[in-house]
Amino acid sequence: MKPRMLIVSVLIVASGLITCSFALQKASTISWKHISTAKGDLPTPNSGTQQTSSIVCDIDKDGVNDFVITERTKAPSVVWYRRDSDGWTKYVVDDQALHIEAGADFCDIDADGDLDIVFGGDSRDNRLWWWENPYPKFRPKTPWKRREIKNFGGKKHHDQIFGDFDGDGQTELVFWNQGACKLYIAEIPKNPKKANNWQCTEIYSWSKDSEMEQRGTYPGFKGINEHEGLAKADIDGDGKLDIVGGGRWFKHNGGTSYTPNIIDASYAFSRSAAGQLIKGGRPEVILVVGDGQAPLIMYEWKKGTWVSKKLIEEIDCGHSLSLLDFNGDGNLDIWVAEMRLGGRNPDAKNLILFGDGKGNFKTIQVSSGIALHESKIADLDGDGDYDILGKPYGWETPRLDIWLNQSK
Repeated sequence: MKPRMLIVSVLIVASGLITCSFALQKASTISWKHISTAKGDLPTPNSGTQQTSSIVCDIDKDGVNDFVITERTKAPSVVWYRRDSDGWTKYVVDDQALHIEAGADFCDIDADGDLDIVFGGDSRDNRLWWWENPYPKFRPKTPWKRREIKNFGGKKHHDQIFGDFDGDGQTELVFWNQGACKLYIAEIPKNPKKANNWQCTEIYSWSKDSEMEQRGTYPGFKGINEHEGLAKADIDGDGKLDIVGGGRWFKHNGGTSYTPNIIDASYAFSRSAAGQLIKGGRPEVILVVGDGQAPLIMYEWKKGTWVSKKLIEEIDCGHSLSLLDFNGDGNLDIWVAEMRLGGRNPDAKNLILFGDGKGNFKTIQVSSGIALHESKIADLDGDGDYDILGKPYGWETPRLDIWLNQSK
């Protein structure tokens, strides 16, 4: 029996990626082509052993997504893969060694019509940077111009996100600064190429003195009451994007004032996603452990309370999380994938949970045993369906794995 097919148009609003058409298919008909640097299918990325971040966006403006990979132990610290007719060609973005943390985003920072990229320093660096896209002058070994957004205060910047969070029609940058125990927002300067540092305003802070009992178990590097994870959605329906992260959502009050609203204070050290998984009412929030073992949880707003529902009892380092309408049926689905932190978790899972718009899900497994950390799901080959970019953190690095969607 042939699979049921219907072509629909989907705009990936949350990630800012290009508009694509997707085929409506039953989950049982999905097939994948797995390619990997381990098999010589594409060039290996940065030569070090700690691959921290990834970005998927259309860097060269050809209508097809490219992707960027960072590494924090050796040079080059940032490379991008340009899609071509035969696969991908690797280009250098930064030829220096930098202590880059996980988490990143992209935006046309200098308003010249192409996308620029942002990464932050890890626990050894108090800087946040942006790299100017040199479009159309791309050369494989010529680095991009790097500029500083922040060079003060605490170290470690796990997660950044762009959006218009105050409703003024201008894009802001929001980022965690774990070393300072703060959440910052920054307006893009009028002339970002000449700005030494952006004006960064603290909108939330926390204490390391104590925390409530946490969901799950965590590795020793987790700080007391440490916050991470960022997503965006109009949670309260007032027409403005809200910030979601650290087990909370943040409402804009005016100016640079934001109110933190608790979703789950026991799950502050988590990855975050938000979207209309259940038709009607407020968007739902998904939290999952990025480093550790804890449940995948959906939170639904019911009469002033965020009611939790465990979708999967235990996820082991689910550092890759996204909401998307994978099969084009009009209902959001969940993609979550596990790491192999320290080499353990030999059956690390790469999962898609197909939603029915009522809060119920059917799960399929894309792969098992291959580590995915800070990875992405997007159209990588320009054929109009979702593929998966898999990047480990420290497992068998340097390495990349890609699953190309072959379902037609």
